[in-house]
Amino acid sequence: MKPAFRVFADSVEITDTVRERLVSLSVTDEAGRRSDTLEIRIDDRDGVVELPRKGAKLEVSLGYRETGLARMGLFVVDEVELSGPPDALVIRGKAADMEASLKEHRTRPWDDVTLGDMVAAIATEHGLEPRVGEFLAPIDIPHLDQTEESDLHLLTRLARQYDAVAKPAGGYLLFVPRGEAKTAMGREIPAVAIHRSETAEHRVTLADRGKYQSVIAHWHDTATGARTPVRTGDGSPAFTLRHAYRDATEAGNAAKAKLDALGRGLGTLGLTLKQGNPMLAAETPLILSGFRHGVDGDWVATRVSHNLGDGGYETRVEAETPKDRR
Repeated sequence: MKPAFRVFADSVEITDTVRERLVSLSVTDEAGRRSDTLEIRIDDRDGVVELPRKGAKLEVSLGYRETGLARMGLFVVDEVELSGPPDALVIRGKAADMEASLKEHRTRPWDDVTLGDMVAAIATEHGLEPRVGEFLAPIDIPHLDQTEESDLHLLTRLARQYDAVAKPAGGYLLFVPRGEAKTAMGREIPAVAIHRSETAEHRVTLADRGKYQSVIAHWHDTATGARTPVRTGDGSPAFTLRHAYRDATEAGNAAKAKLDALGRGLGTLGLTLKQGNPMLAAETPLILSGFRHGVDGDWVATRVSHNLGDGGYETRVEAETPKDRR
């Protein structure tokens, strides 16, 4: 099949201009707080290409002439690099949803709110629509200080605590359980089957972190001064969190998040597809086959890079075992 792409700059198509000079085009989609990125490298040997303005919005689609293109996203130009010889112009951008306002430092207290209410309030302030995981939304937050901290950093800090993903995407502010493979609208992301014969190379690391069967967290009882344990999961060995939490609910939530993270981290995977697949993105469920026992089965993509260049179109995938594959 013949790889194809389209590029729009501030809603004006520039595909033909880019195609004449294209050296490579790369789009990287990541789970978590890191912004999705775009890099376009073009031949600048005669220096006649107009330099894009900082803040220009680029919309990119990738795929094949025979099967159609998939939208990769909308990106804001934040860096231009010139190099040579040979003379080249590199345009880099970050996902348009990662607006500067989310990175502005703020100081304010959060009192007697749920996690869902907090995400909704922040989303509204930045013109985004909140999407919060069903089991995360009702978590109570009696008090939380946001001191000279951006809204993005605050949500990322909470996401680490609850083993979640906090990220603006597609006009939404997501706060969802990590590895649940759902779109911003809450729909299940279709699984993608990958056979070994479709890959150019692969690398798998299997760790022993899944040996923990339970997690213990402690909370500080202000009435008695006691450090009280809360256990999530059954059996031994148990992993103990060092931090002392405000109350039993917060300790229990932290213990559950850690147990999920330990279960999900049994293995990591990296592979390159011989033929790029534009439907692959971070959080996509993968079903591997044809490798070997211990590798075949379910995985979840954590980082996907689409690369178009002289060598054709390839997709590189990083993934991890889901939390229920223990």
